[in-house]
Amino acid sequence: MAEDTQLLPYCQNQLTGLRVHVRALFEAAVQNRPPSAAIVDAVNGNMQKISSAPALCFNESQGFFRQHTHPVTQLVEHAMALIADDAAGLLAGDDADLLAQCQSEPCDRFYLRTHARRRWCSTRCGDRARAARAHARKYHQPEGN
Repeated sequence: MAEDTQLLPYCQNQLTGLRVHVRALFEAAVQNRPPSAAIVDAVNGNMQKISSAPALCFNESQGFFRQHTHPVTQLVEHAMALIADDAAGLLAGDDADLLAQCQSEPCDRFYLRTHARRRWCSTRCGDRARAARAHARKYHQPEGN
């Protein structure tokens, strides 16, 4: 990638839109409900923006070889295709049943539940939830106790 490459607002909006679509797919999976067909189509469209086949290349030192090539103008499309492909692989793969949404109140992240008792995406969210429970026990006890 060229050092002077910048993420333009248009490209940032595309990435943000993909994040919204992937989040909607994850929510549908976690809530065990069908996703919107338009969102599935949008994610599929992102996966199809670039070729997954590596290009055939040649140089004197290596001879023929294959390599994924992405001109600077396609960096965002490439990133979006990889993100969409990873999300689709997760949702349709063996780990799909492990997908969960963080139960910490302000957090809206998703994670893979690697332990049956896990309820938070990170230690930080778990600590925040435990601190909130401790605070509630200490300061919101019924009167007379």
